[in-house]
Formats: sequence, structure tokens, C-alpha cells
Amino acid sequence: MIREFFYLQKSDRKVILALLCVIVIALGVIFLTGGNNDKSNELVSADSIDTFAPSKHGRDSFRRKPYHERTVYVRTKTKVVYRDTAFSRGRNIRQAERDSVVAKYQVKIRKGEYVVLNTADTTALKTVPGIGPYFARKIIQYGERLGGYVSVDQLDEIEDFPLDAKDYLTIENPSPKKVNINKLPLNDLKRHPYINFYQARAITDYRRLHGPLHSLNDLRLSKDFPPEAITRLTPYVEF
Repeated sequence: MIREFFYLQKSDRKVILALLCVIVIALGVIFLTGGNNDKSNELVSADSIDTFAPSKHGRDSFRRKPYHERTVYVRTKTKVVYRDTAFSRGRNIRQAERDSVVAKYQVKIRKGEYVVLNTADTTALKTVPGIGPYFARKIIQYGERLGGYVSVDQLDEIEDFPLDAKDYLTIENPSPKKVNINKLPLNDLKRHPYINFYQARAITDYRRLHGPLHSLNDLRLSKDFPPEAITRLTPYVEF
């Protein structure tokens, strides 16, 4: 039969080959269609099934399951979502912002009541509106670096501090720890928040050239000690 195929005319051979190609393609389509029909019998999740219902106009239609019957999965970046805030769900917020939110849901003192800043611990500070654990720790840490608070306005020097909280704080009988600027070396002097490297160097240069200081006014001619710097540092030095 194959030998006879080659004795046929060229045009006849082309027709036969075309018919064979059509048959092969038809068989392939039937095979693929049959495979998809098998998959249609597989079980699927109930939440993904469209329900079949007749329409009012007599035509059948499909409708999605009601929203309250569907399963909804929500992914958020933060584990805690604070209520009654301007923060959107899933937004990463700074610790200072988070602290101001947490502070709203703790027991707080009322207007007209005060906490003594220079003697308070973190427990007392957390009763101040606007102050939570984060700022309570910051207040204590900065007070230790200063040597004690002498003014409520020193809290302005803490980054992002809620200024309204100052209305609930007061100072009583301040007794800050003082540093002897005639004895401490440069590295120890610049550890104080109110003495930077250049000011510490000005102090040690003055001691080397003129001897011990008797007052901070001895440094008034130094460009590193403007009047406001001298006023701010005065409660914390001794001679």
C-alpha cells in the first residue's frame, strides 16, 4: 500500500496528506476536550462556587455568593491595631507615635493635677496624659544625663516629646547633680548634654592658660559660650 502511494500523481498525494493532517488534528482536539471534562468533576471549595438561580425575566443567570457568606483573609504588617486613631491598618508607625496612642488608654491624672518631674519615676510619669512607657523611659534617661531637671521646659529637648504633657508636670526643690569644671578632663566634660566638644575644649584651654575658672562668665568672651549656653549650664556646674 505504501508502495502504491508513491505511484500516485503528485496532486493526489497532497490531498491524502492533507486529509491525514486533518484527522490527526481532530483526534488531538477530542483528546484535549475530554481531559478538561474530567477535571470539571473534581471537588472545589464551597466559597468559590457560583450559585445558579433563575432571574425575574425568566432567564437563568449566575450570581456570586453574598459577601457575608464568603471567607475573607486579611494580612496586616503590625500585630496590634489601635482603636480611635488616625493610623491606617497595616501601617508601620514610629515608636514615639505608638507611645502617644497607648497613653490614651491608661489611667491618667486630670487637669489641675500634677506630677513632680524632678522626683517622679516611670510609674508616676505614665499617669500624665500623652506619656506612655516610651516617653517615661526617655524622661528618666535624659534626667540622669543632665543630673536632674530644673525646669519643665527641658523636656523640649527630647525628640518628638508631646508638649501638651508639660501642663501636668511641675518642679519642686530642684537639686541637680553638679560637675566640677575645674577638675574634669575634656572627655568627661563633653558627656554632659549641655557641654559639647568645642565647649569642653574651651574650658580646658582656659584652665591651661589662665588657671581655674571662678564663674562661667570667665568664658563669656569665647564664641562657644553665648549667653544662653552659660545660663543653661549654670545650675549644673561648680568650681
